[in-house]
Amino acid sequence: MIRTVLILVLSALSFANPFTPALGQEAKERSKKDTPIASLKVGDSAPPLKANKWLQGNEITKFEAGKVYVIDFWAPWCGACIRHLPHLAELQARYKDQGVTAIAFTSRDIRGVPDNTEEKSAAFLKKRGAALPITFAYADNGTTTDAWLKAAGQEGFCTFVVDKTGRIAFMGSPMYLDMVLPKVLARASAKAVGEEIAQVDADYRAAAAALKSDSKPEAFFRALGEFEAKYPALADFMPAACIKLNLWILQGKTDEAKEYADLLIAKAIKQHNAVVLEMAYAFLRSQDKSKELSELAVRAAEALVRFDGGKEPHSLLRLADAYLASGDKAKAKQCAGKAIDAAAGESAADRQDIEKEARRLGVEN
Repeated sequence: MIRTVLILVLSALSFANPFTPALGQEAKERSKKDTPIASLKVGDSAPPLKANKWLQGNEITKFEAGKVYVIDFWAPWCGACIRHLPHLAELQARYKDQGVTAIAFTSRDIRGVPDNTEEKSAAFLKKRGAALPITFAYADNGTTTDAWLKAAGQEGFCTFVVDKTGRIAFMGSPMYLDMVLPKVLARASAKAVGEEIAQVDADYRAAAAALKSDSKPEAFFRALGEFEAKYPALADFMPAACIKLNLWILQGKTDEAKEYADLLIAKAIKQHNAVVLEMAYAFLRSQDKSKELSELAVRAAEALVRFDGGKEPHSLLRLADAYLASGDKAKAKQCAGKAIDAAAGESAADRQDIEKEARRLGVEN
C-alpha cells in the first residue's frame, strides 16, 4: 500500500517541483554541458513577451507598473498543463479587480516539439476557450521561451509571476499560486516572496519524505499535520490532500475518506482546481463497493465536465464511467453519446478509441 502511494507522491512532485528542472529521460542522458544554465532568477526584471498571435484576450505589449501578471507556459498536448488552466482562470477572476492578468503562452518549438502549431492551439481554444477566459498567446519561434524557460534553467513547463514593479516574484509550479498572489499583491518584494516559497517547498518535500516504503501512514499524517500548522493557507495542499484521501481509502476508513472527500471536492469546485478533482475522482472511482464514494466520484466528474465546457470527450467518458459505477445506466449512456459527438474534431485514431470506450459504457445498449 505504502509503495503505491509513494509512487503517487513522487509523480506529483516531479511535475510540481518549482526550483529544479523537470527533467525527462532524454534530458537526463544529456551531458552537463548541454544543461541550461539559469540566468533568469527571482528578483530579475521580466523579459518581454513576444508573440506572433494573441489568440484570446488583449495583446500585452508591456508589463504595466502597478499590475501583476501570471505567465503560464503550456502546450495543447500537455495534459498536466491543461488541468491547471481552469484554476488559473479562477485566480484571474478572483483578483482581476486588483490588476491580475493571466497569460497562457506557447510556441511552435516549446520543449523541443516542432509541430506545436498555431492551428492546434486555435483548435483547443475553439473547444475550450469560452470556459477559460484568460489571455492566450502563440509564437512561431523560441525567442520568448528561450528568454524565460531556458534562461531560468527550466527543461519543463513553468509558471511565472511578475510583480507590480515588473520583476519576477515567482517561478515554479502553479500549485503555489494561491499563496504567492496575495503576497505579491500586498507588495512584498520579489526577493522576499521567492525566498519564502522556496522554504515552503523545502518543508513540503520534507513532509512528503515521511511517506517511505517501509514507514506507516501515521508518519506521513503527522508530518503533514505539522506542515499545515506552519502554513495554514496551504491546508488541503495538492498533492498532499489527494495522498491523504487515498491513504484513508486504502486503509478502509470509508467514513473518514467520505468526509474529507466531500470537503476536498467542494473546495476544488470553488477554486476550479481540476488537478485535485481529477486525482480525487481516480481514488474514489477505485472503490466500486462504496455507494457513497461512488456518488462523490460522480460529483467530481460532473465538475470536470463543467470546467471543460462539456466539449472534452475524455471528460465526458470519465463522467459516463462514474455514472455507470453508481448504477445510473441511463446517464452513462447519455454521456457516452455526448463524448462521441465531442470527438468530431479529434484524429481518426482518437475517435476510434473514444467510440470503443463509449460502446463499453453502454451507448449502443
